[in-house]
Amino acid sequence: MSYRSRAALQQDAHISSFPPRVARAYAERPFGLHPTLFVGTIAAYAMFLAILGATFMVPALAIPFVIFAVYVVMAFGVPAMWGRMVPRQQGRPQSWQQFRSEGMIIETGPIDSGSAMAQILVLPWLLVAFAAAIAIITAVG
Repeated sequence: MSYRSRAALQQDAHISSFPPRVARAYAERPFGLHPTLFVGTIAAYAMFLAILGATFMVPALAIPFVIFAVYVVMAFGVPAMWGRMVPRQQGRPQSWQQFRSEGMIIETGPIDSGSAMAQILVLPWLLVAFAAAIAIITAVG
């Protein structure tokens, strides 16, 4: 890595700005995401635990799997309770069809719904695929 002076960096720098934030036409949700995305994430974690539980369950693992399930419930239950404490905003929140067609606005600008879903749902569903692969390997081997 070579050293560049501040003057050289300023001379070569290209200053760009994000598009101005558009005023939201909908009431904002407490965490800014459509509830369906949370349901998809919770479903993925539940499937992950269900697949691994069905694959490896013995009586000695009952308590650890209950603890895992309690952690998943806590990880989504506590923020859900926080979200209910936020005062309701005027207007209607964005519906699922509107989210799919319009996307959403994040800190860096607008983003389409497919990109938002990919950012949120890829890791949980990769965990489901991992659990399924482990289950298949265990069944075959």
